[in-house]
Amino acid sequence: MPQADIPTERLHRFRELLGLSEFQANPLARYAASLGAAPEDFAARIQAFVREMPQLRIVQESLPDPAKLRRNWEEWFSGLFEKGLGETLLTRLWRSGQAHVAHNVDHRLVSTAYALARLHLHEKAAAVLPAAALPEALRDIDAVVDFSLLVETDAYVTFATRCELEVVQGIAHQVRNPIAVIAGQARRLLRRHGQVAEVADAARVLLEEAARLETLARSVSRYMDASSREPARAATPLAAVLDGVLARLAALPGRQATAFSADIAPPDMTLALAPSDLDALLAALLDNAFRYAAPGDPRVSLTGRESPGRPGFATLSIDNTGQTLAAEDLTRIFSPFHSSDPMGTGMGLATAKTIARKYSGAIAMSLIDHGTRCVVSLPLATAAAVAAPA
Repeated sequence: MPQADIPTERLHRFRELLGLSEFQANPLARYAASLGAAPEDFAARIQAFVREMPQLRIVQESLPDPAKLRRNWEEWFSGLFEKGLGETLLTRLWRSGQAHVAHNVDHRLVSTAYALARLHLHEKAAAVLPAAALPEALRDIDAVVDFSLLVETDAYVTFATRCELEVVQGIAHQVRNPIAVIAGQARRLLRRHGQVAEVADAARVLLEEAARLETLARSVSRYMDASSREPARAATPLAAVLDGVLARLAALPGRQATAFSADIAPPDMTLALAPSDLDALLAALLDNAFRYAAPGDPRVSLTGRESPGRPGFATLSIDNTGQTLAAEDLTRIFSPFHSSDPMGTGMGLATAKTIARKYSGAIAMSLIDHGTRCVVSLPLATAAAVAAPA
């Protein structure tokens, strides 16, 4: 992962949350001579831990230079007492998280190693510092170790998720060529032997399944895109995006008969989402509402209000007639591939949930009188929300 991909803005936010917001004021720097001495003792302690863990021991023994890990531990320990908490430390911690994913290291073991580091520093502080200075020193140690673990964990989760998304995205992309070949062969059969009933029926089944798989591949790709993109908070008018989504949905077969109404107050409500994310979320939720509206009375409505219980957020409620869900399905319908429609992909609501959570929102489905309601909370485009780090 290139240096430019390190989310320094988010990592700096971690530093602020832990009381380490002063860029050039590492609270442990003043203890460099006392606590920072003998980094080799710390490395030896971690080395003993590695030898006790078969998974870690195998990883170390498989490296071209097994001694490099020991040097890395010494460097990390010494880095805790450098004057700054800047890009050098961030980069080192971030690379550490990436390396743990690359070597398939169980992150529970990584967390245990950080716990040992904390214990080592606490014991050293208790042994060499005056009693009066100990409480403050322990707080500083905890803040810096917590910061290190947060950055390493963020890198680990980001890199592991990216690897998984790339694999799934690659699968979705690779199946499209076989799908196209299968569909092409089915059309060829229809052209050459369409007069044979059994052949024609088989070819039509192949075409239907190929179309379903193509839809699934596109849906998976959209889900992967929504999952992998960092939230980009922009002031996006709700009504304008809604109009575009409704125009696309209206062009789909069978949707023209569904009555739709919207009640947004204020009418110019603006949300703090990237336009593409808001579009994808509304498209997924409204498509689901239109699809499952009662055939005899197909109606869908959207209501938008500022959230009364969550300042800075809006609440959107999407209702449709008809109850096609059982109560036990309400907690499962946002899971990927869950669908009661044989031709559905089960990715639409999963995509909507991913987008809502990415912007610190929430989403839930419930049964109401003669219908179903989906409620989603999303951030309003206040100056603070649009400027908030990802």
